Amino acid sequence: MAQVTLGEGNTPLVESTRVGISAGIESLWFKLETANPTGSYKDRFAAGEIGRVVGEGVTAVVATSSGNTGAALAACSARYGVRCTIVVAEDAPAGKLMQMQAHGAQVIRVPGFTVDPQLTSEVMDVLKRVSVERGMALAISAYRYCPVGMQRVESIGAEITGKVPKAHIFVPVGGGGLCSAVIRGCVGTGAKVYAVQPERCNTVVTAWERGVETIEAVQSSTKISGLSVPFDIDASLLVRLLKETGGKALTVSDEAVWSAQSRMLSEEGIYCEPAGATALAGALRARELGWIGAGDEVVCLVTGHGFKDPNSIRAAAGRFPDKKVEAGGLLEVL
Repeated sequence: MAQVTLGEGNTPLVESTRVGISAGIESLWFKLETANPTGSYKDRFAAGEIGRVVGEGVTAVVATSSGNTGAALAACSARYGVRCTIVVAEDAPAGKLMQMQAHGAQVIRVPGFTVDPQLTSEVMDVLKRVSVERGMALAISAYRYCPVGMQRVESIGAEITGKVPKAHIFVPVGGGGLCSAVIRGCVGTGAKVYAVQPERCNTVVTAWERGVETIEAVQSSTKISGLSVPFDIDASLLVRLLKETGGKALTVSDEAVWSAQSRMLSEEGIYCEPAGATALAGALRARELGWIGAGDEVVCLVTGHGFKDPNSIRAAAGRFPDKKVEAGGLLEVL
């Protein structure tokens, strides 16, 4: 395996100054994966997976992404001379698409991908076939497809518990790989992990509530980019790990996520995309449900930077409109 890095990892863990106090959580922390080189935790995965690809002498990679995996793979591929093709959903955020393209990746948008489970499955079958027939590595940030790359993601759990050993860790869930990695990175520490999923794409939570590991495909309607995964990739793995470790799973509405994002922007100074605020939405709901107490140490994983989804930032900024005044009227407005 080749030594590949963008300088990822060892991201900041910062304490809440306002949101935690108002929610009755005395010790609330944010793990800022936004500080990774391309702005998301996916850099950890990309470094591990491109390291495997380069080490095996493969010169091309094909991937699926809602945006962050694609941006990380495109950057890592550019750095190490690997050709990169990425298949994305039709409505992938502009910030993420520009990142991929700026790094030289070929981007292909497919209507219905990540929304319709049958169509998504068909796309995956095509990519698997192309990967085999053309000698391209298939890079998907999931244990099911790329366990080597996902092992690098487990460092998140180790970094958190190295500073907050008994943490209650809230993790946003799409396919289930990230949350599974965090759980594996926390083994033996006493930390407890909570999977937070949009209620409009509730594959993991439904199975966890029923006490089964069989994942039923859904027609996803969530607007939280990155968390729309309508069928089982690592979801069944995550449900099993939650059961084994005493973790919990809960859903939040898209509206709750946008509200959490707005609060992180205006009350904590943390510039994140909606998926990056989903953990906080989950922590706030868990506090309301009594799942965590006032004295518990809570860590929310902030997975992606605000520049990834400019539309959501524009909506949040609209709460604080600017004013245009002539110089003579400035004193009165101030």
